[in-house]
Amino acid sequence: MRQKIVFVLLICLLGGFGAIFVTRSRAPHTAPPPKPEAVEAALPAPSGSASAGPETSAVASAGAVPSGSAGAAPVANGSGSAGAPAVDAKPEPLLDRPLKVVSLGWELAAPGLLANEGQAPGPKSVFTAVGLDVRISVQDAMSAVEEALARGGGDENGADVAVVPLPTFLAAYERLRALSPEVFFVVGFSRGREAFAAKDGLPTGPVKGDVTLVGTPGAPATFVGLFLLDVAGVPAANVKVVAPGSREEKEAGFVAFDRTEAGADGAAGRKIVLTTADAPRLVPLVAVAPRGLVTDKERALAALAKGFLEGQKKLAADPPGGARIVAAAKGAPEPLALLRRLGDVAPASIGDNARMAGLSGRGALTLPTLFQRTWQLYRGASVLATPPPETPPIATNVIAALARSGVLPGGDGKSEAGKGKLAEGEKPLVVFRQEKFDEEALIDTVGLLAAVFERSVVRVSVTSAAGVDGAKSKKVIEAAEGRFDLESGKLVAPKKAGAKGAAVVEVMALP
Repeated sequence: MRQKIVFVLLICLLGGFGAIFVTRSRAPHTAPPPKPEAVEAALPAPSGSASAGPETSAVASAGAVPSGSAGAAPVANGSGSAGAPAVDAKPEPLLDRPLKVVSLGWELAAPGLLANEGQAPGPKSVFTAVGLDVRISVQDAMSAVEEALARGGGDENGADVAVVPLPTFLAAYERLRALSPEVFFVVGFSRGREAFAAKDGLPTGPVKGDVTLVGTPGAPATFVGLFLLDVAGVPAANVKVVAPGSREEKEAGFVAFDRTEAGADGAAGRKIVLTTADAPRLVPLVAVAPRGLVTDKERALAALAKGFLEGQKKLAADPPGGARIVAAAKGAPEPLALLRRLGDVAPASIGDNARMAGLSGRGALTLPTLFQRTWQLYRGASVLATPPPETPPIATNVIAALARSGVLPGGDGKSEAGKGKLAEGEKPLVVFRQEKFDEEALIDTVGLLAAVFERSVVRVSVTSAAGVDGAKSKKVIEAAEGRFDLESGKLVAPKKAGAKGAAVVEVMALP
């Protein structure tokens, strides 16, 4: 009985399956369209030419034309290989929107403008070629740069990156602290724009009371003045900074001014002691961005930095031509005025960046060192009112990524230090005195001054009751050379100290 029931059920299932198979709907089959190469290969040969046989058609459909064949039809995309990528293939975007850069001055933006072929990308933009849409704007006041950074790159009038002098960035840091801005690249160095003038030169002995410095608070020239006075033994807390044009200007002993803005009258009748051409690494021109962007968009910022390096190469190859291109931008100065400003900027290579970031060598002059020293001077002069951040806002990931790439546009950035014997009695440029001998502090100071005044010879003398102690002086020199990788001959020990003190460091003027 059970077998019959199973048999009947199987018959019913088979019948149901047959009914479903007969009554189901059938969708019509659509064949895929033929490939363009196959269609062209199947077309008849043009009138007056030999017909392509089966072998020729097969080769044409594969994208190759045999030697001596007459009837091969051209391929539609112009490529000889069916699997070749399109010629106009675009790189993968590094950012889902334009990267906006604001610069404090046209001379700082010039390399980027040349690389980008304008403020907006041109047909042969270096940035576009690697998947970056860069828009560059220029401002004349730091307040406008701060406002652009505060708005951010997503705003029509905002910016992601600012290119400014390091001292100017530090003076604005308290106002920008909420953005957590960080320096991620050195675009160049100021060369000769900032000047320091004095009635009677820099002091070489103890100074009693306060001194007056004419300068704009937070300006790079004012930083240079504060730095030189501090080295000469006048702490920033004893320096009264007064604005140009104030009542105290006439009686002030020192003036720090911008030679581009103030012109020949900037010294106000005083003698110029030195400019940043004598200290070519003292005022770096840096690219700054919020920490989040530096961390999350490293590839985009590395491409931006590399583009600026390429722009520097173009500018160095043809300065007049580069000036004309930049001057064509809306609001830019005339080519002659722009060339004058460009002469005050020295480019920075990847090698320079690695050294300034502390990634190579043992140099005493690094971005963290400059940040801390500048903050100390600004706070002493009441330009800043708060303690410095626990960690200097210097990001090294972008510079490290560029260094790892192995591409060094613009050279390695090496410079030659001053060499040669100096005539006895030659007047020094800057004199540092140590009242009580401290060997470690003296070695650090020697290294810093040797790096700041990289083209000058530095004389180091440790004194005793009998005069210069040659053995101790030689020991300090050898220690500084070893610690900071200084070139032999950069530091010398004189037979006679140029000033009174337990130890004296003299930066000699260039001949």
